[in-house]
Amino acid sequence: MTVTTAPSVAVADGWRFPSAVEDVLPNGLRMLAYHCPGQYVVSTSLLFDVPLTVEARELEGVAALTGRTLTQGAAGRSAEDFADALAVCGADLVAGVTPDAFAVRLSAPATRLDPALGLLCDAVQSATFDTNEFEHEKSLRLQEIEQARAYPQHVAVERLNAALFGEARVARPSGGDTDSVAAVGRDDVIAYAERYLHPHRATLVIAGDFADIDPFALAERTLGGWSRDGDVAACTEPPQFSRRPQLILVDFPEATQSTIRVGGPGVTRADERWAAMFVANHAVGGSFSSRINTVLREQKGVTYGASSSLDTGRGAGVLAVSTAVRSGATAESIADIVAILRDANGSLTDEEVTTGVHAAADSAALGFERADAVVGRVELLLSQGLPLDHVDVNLARIRAVTTGAANDAYAEIVRPDELTIVVVGDAASLGDSLAAIGYADVELITPE
Repeated sequence: MTVTTAPSVAVADGWRFPSAVEDVLPNGLRMLAYHCPGQYVVSTSLLFDVPLTVEARELEGVAALTGRTLTQGAAGRSAEDFADALAVCGADLVAGVTPDAFAVRLSAPATRLDPALGLLCDAVQSATFDTNEFEHEKSLRLQEIEQARAYPQHVAVERLNAALFGEARVARPSGGDTDSVAAVGRDDVIAYAERYLHPHRATLVIAGDFADIDPFALAERTLGGWSRDGDVAACTEPPQFSRRPQLILVDFPEATQSTIRVGGPGVTRADERWAAMFVANHAVGGSFSSRINTVLREQKGVTYGASSSLDTGRGAGVLAVSTAVRSGATAESIADIVAILRDANGSLTDEEVTTGVHAAADSAALGFERADAVVGRVELLLSQGLPLDHVDVNLARIRAVTTGAANDAYAEIVRPDELTIVVVGDAASLGDSLAAIGYADVELITPE
């Protein structure tokens, strides 16, 4: 059968982000429960309001190492025994950091949620921090740092962050660098957990099908007795951006392609211009049919893909452009990216804006079908200091974005002449052509 007319797709009118039922356990732990019918694998996050800025400069990476070792044995169980106990529950338990928070994440079948939550409690309350396990995880982290130096994508992102943010914590790897990780000892990890991982700075976010279980009763039974005093994480000023054009070339001799990362100040999700800027970015680089991808991939064929994104944290947002092109097209591609960003000022069309609005608003429900997606978004809201109704409020704002609003937001936020551009590629063949662009003096970096 030949289909000549595409089937109509109904708009998801009336869809709303799941609503939370909130309570506070007797030990001060805040709890947010989201009933998601049909989601029988329950997703849980114990989120601590502890940014990476609490780390001492010489011990950066201690938070990440705490996360890596937190689940390697607890409550008298060895790492192997603890892993076996999780396996019996069909559960997965991991811990990690973002620039704005520390999270312990659990997924488990609803029928085994009770013992799984007990294991989560064991990890945060009485982790063993076994010496051998700590040294093993520390060694792995040091190996990861070394291995990452071989990946141009990783190098480009690290160099971009460093150039954009200077001395701010976000300028450096969230897991620490070689020197700082090497300086972290087991006692530092224990001190971090005792100082910052306590119920008064935590929120338990849990989502799943709760038709047959009471998540509050389970949480109180397993986590209600957890008690620990600790410090309140210090508030810090938002990081300051570089406001001058920079062009950084990181030498990867004989590389046949160049990895390009471009960054500049954006907006946080708390900014009232976020929705309009989101729609504007969809047209410029945030979709497959965007202007950047159309020129670099479809018209010139120098890359498999090029895109821009709005990356956000609690204190700062970044407009970032990412691509990799064949080496001979590097200078021209950078010139094209800058030109596209300049030309977009005031030129967004009704069609582009309408497309961006529908792409975001009409597909929103699909992004939150699973319980872990709901928990992940709530994690983001909490860690960035946003209200719990932000998803619905933001969708309403996106639906209301006009062409004029999108153009105004773009003009106010995007500064094409104040970008930081990082190129990872063969310096011998790229240096002269990059200098010829005239965007900024080329700063050559030769990795060890």
